[in-house]
Parts: sequence; C-alpha cells; structure tokens
Amino acid sequence: MSTDDEKIPAEESTPEKRAEILDPVSAEMGESGPLPDDGGYVDEPINTTIDNYVPAAPAITGIRPKMADRRGGTGMTIFGAGFAPGCRVFVDEEELIGEVVDGFTIRFVAPACEAKTARVTVEAASGKRSANDIEIEYSLGPDLERAIPDEVPLEGGVHVILEGERFAQGISLNLFGVHAPELTYDGDKRVAFLAPPAGDGPLEGAVIVTNPNGLSGRSETIFRYRRLQPQIDSIDPARGWLNGGKLLVVIGEDLHEKVRATIGGQPATLRHKSRTSVEIEVPPAEVPGAVDVVLTNPDGRAATLAGGFTYEPIPAPPKIIDAIPRTGLTIGGATIRVTGDNFTDDIRVKIGEVTCLRKVISSKLVDVELPPRQAPGVVAIEVSLAGVIVRAEDLFTYESPRAPKISHLEPRTGPMAGGTRIVIEGEGFPNNATVRIGGELAKTVIVRSSQKIETVSPPRKSGAGLVDVEVSSPETGPGTAKAGFKYETTPPPVITLVSPNKGTIDGGTELSIEG
Repeated sequence: MSTDDEKIPAEESTPEKRAEILDPVSAEMGESGPLPDDGGYVDEPINTTIDNYVPAAPAITGIRPKMADRRGGTGMTIFGAGFAPGCRVFVDEEELIGEVVDGFTIRFVAPACEAKTARVTVEAASGKRSANDIEIEYSLGPDLERAIPDEVPLEGGVHVILEGERFAQGISLNLFGVHAPELTYDGDKRVAFLAPPAGDGPLEGAVIVTNPNGLSGRSETIFRYRRLQPQIDSIDPARGWLNGGKLLVVIGEDLHEKVRATIGGQPATLRHKSRTSVEIEVPPAEVPGAVDVVLTNPDGRAATLAGGFTYEPIPAPPKIIDAIPRTGLTIGGATIRVTGDNFTDDIRVKIGEVTCLRKVISSKLVDVELPPRQAPGVVAIEVSLAGVIVRAEDLFTYESPRAPKISHLEPRTGPMAGGTRIVIEGEGFPNNATVRIGGELAKTVIVRSSQKIETVSPPRKSGAGLVDVEVSSPETGPGTAKAGFKYETTPPPVITLVSPNKGTIDGGTELSIEG
C-alpha cells in the first residue's frame, strides 16, 4: 500500500494490478473498467481499508432466523458484505424494503408466502445482485388468543394463563418489550407465567411469544396492567361503642395487601384477607355518631364510605338477678334462663368459667345452653359486656345424672302386634334416652322434654300380659316402671250377620258381613 510520501514503481502498477486493489471481486471476474494512464505512477494514495471497501456486487454469508411465518411479519437479518445504501432485498423476486445497518448487515421483514421455502437475494444500487442467494423456510408460528386474567394489578404476582395455538416446548415470552417472565409449558395450546411488577414500565403493549424455531405470535390487546381503584361495598357490623375494639369485616374491590384504614379520621388496625376483604379493629372515639370509613392503597388512591360506621354510647353495665333453673346435670345440654338487666346482643355468658351458647331474648332475659362439666358442684354465672364483667357466685349447681323416673304412661295397654302410641311422663329424661317395653327396644322415641317422651310399642314376641317399661341412657342408667304396660291378645273375629244369606250358583253376589 502506498503512502502520501511514496510512489508505486511503474512496473508494479499495471492496470490489472490497480483494478484488483480497488475492486478485487470485479477484478477476479474480469470486469474492471479502464484506469487512467499516469505514466507509471499513481499520484494519489490508494485507500484499501476494510471500512471503505465496497465490492461491486453484494455477498451473502448467512441469514437469521432461517424460518419465517407464512403469514408474514417475521423480522430477518442478512449477513454478508458489500451492503451499501440503495441495496434492495428480494424474496422470490418480490422486492422488499431493506434496512442497511452497515456494510455487513441488512434487516428486512419477510412477506407472506404459501410456499414452504423461498430464495433471498440482495441487489446493489448498481443493479448487480449477489452471486449467491440463501434459502429460508416458511411455517406457521404461534397464535395468541386470550389471557386469563386479561389484566392484573401493578404489583403483579398473579398467575396468568395464555391460550392459543402452536405453542412449542421451550417457548419464550416478551412482555411489552421490558419483561421476559419464564413460561410454564402446558401443551401446544396453553402456557402460564407469573406477572412481574409493572415498575416504571408500560402498562400495556405487545405480548410476544417466540418458539425455539424463531417464529413468534403477538397481540397488542390481549393483556395489560391495571391500577387498583379501591372500593367499599359493605361493612359488618356497622355500629359499635365508643370504647372501640369491635372487629369489622369490610367487603370491597381492589384492596391492596398494604391498604391502610381510618375510621372517623383515626388510623385503625387492619388485617388484609384478600383483594376483596379486610378486617378492621375499631379505634376508640369520644363523641357518638356516624363517621366515614376510608381505605387507602399505597399509591394514594382511596375509597370512602361516608357515615359507614356509627359510634354509640357505652351502655350501662349488665346485671344478674337469677338463673332458672338453678340446677342442672353434669351432662349439660339443658336450657338455663338468666334474668337481669342491660343485656344486649354483644353480651357473653359463662357458667362455671365455660363460655355458653346464648340467645338474647330481651334486655332482661338471655337463654344459654348449659355446658357439660366433669364433676358436680356449685359454680358461678358470669356475664360480660363492653369490657365490664359481672359475676354471681354460687348461683348454679351441677348435679350428677340420676336415673330417669317414670310416673305415668298413657295408654297402659295395647295389642301384641305393637304400634300403640304411648306418652311417658316423669322426670330426668335425657335427650339421648332409649325406651324398652317388655325388654324390646322401641324404634320410635321422641324426647319432648326432661319430663315427657313419646314412643311406639314394639311387637310382643312372647305371651300377653304386664311388662316393664324402661327409660335409659349411658350417662344416667335405667329408670323402670314395673308392670307399666299390658300387652293384650286380640280375640278372633265373630260374625253376627250375613246379608243376603243366599245367592246364585254363578257367584257374583255382593254380601254384607257384620260382627
């Protein structure tokens, strides 16, 4: 190569030699044009650096990807040399718009094609085409049909299912050009991913899935991020006392896991249950009345239920007057009525330190179900309301179960075939009582109360006569009424009159029989 201070000797600077230096491809093909005869010397230096080297015809060495979608739209890159502005790309003689990235790279978008293959060539601005072309294959790429769900909150964390066609094992996802979550493959029609947080990125855009063969499918509308807009639908309960402490269940929409709550402008302790439900502990207040309930998401968006909660004055403390009855069996289950004053629906009742199921009848009456207890003895009854506890010591006595006592049966007789409905009266009948009549277990037993049982006599297998009636349970043992019921034999029927008393030999005469 020459420099600014050197000349090339004439014997080394033949036209053929200089053509080879300027255009080695054309020189090799014998297509070099005439060069000026300067008497054996080149007056200007010859620049043969690679940066400025442009062969007369482009050359193709490769293409990526090697497969395009039959529907068109696949971005492709041609690698080679001699690419200059003005180069054109042809796919099976269809001219396309190509982007010359540099002398070695051209990009273009593959057109639609029904054939399985096509040939790609590059043509220089001079009209000379690449000496070689390259083949690409055509096939159908994946299709995106829908996303379930089709929108998620900004913080992501939601599992999303993509449904479509022609998904291949190893498929990848590009979400809005900024996220690439890992896909879980579930067949050629379904894949899934965990939505990442949106961050500062776009909230919607192109969703692109790409199979390992390079073919892709995209949708601009199938999926997006959505800002949470909190909403309050209901609050239960909606009333409480000024001292606070009541637990509210709030139902709504778009409640962020870090949502904050205020009641009447005061911060409230909150437990997030789901996107649609939270629990709030009511803070104390000084003045009764309706106040606003506000839920605020971390981004500042808030939902307000005006007058959603009402503070009420703290009621007078409860009072215990008596318990009816004052005794009960250790097996529990009996209904005890507690009398007193200032009872409300929020009252709690304990008998012998055990919380009872209760039903508030009025401000002066509450019925409770006696809890079971292991040992007999005297215990206290306790009521609590709004943090105030009132106890009546030694008001109730647990007693050990006693055997039931039968005082009366009605009726006292019945046929040996059984089926007689019997009412048994007495005391101490447990809820799980069984009845035996003459040693046979009665199948139907209805315990109406501790003093009354209704049953049906079973059939008698042996002779007629008086039999014992027994009421029993595993806890109490049996209570027996000796000879309490009498089985009677059923006499044979007696005919007293047949009318008419004669008929035709052909039969068919209607008879009336009395007896």
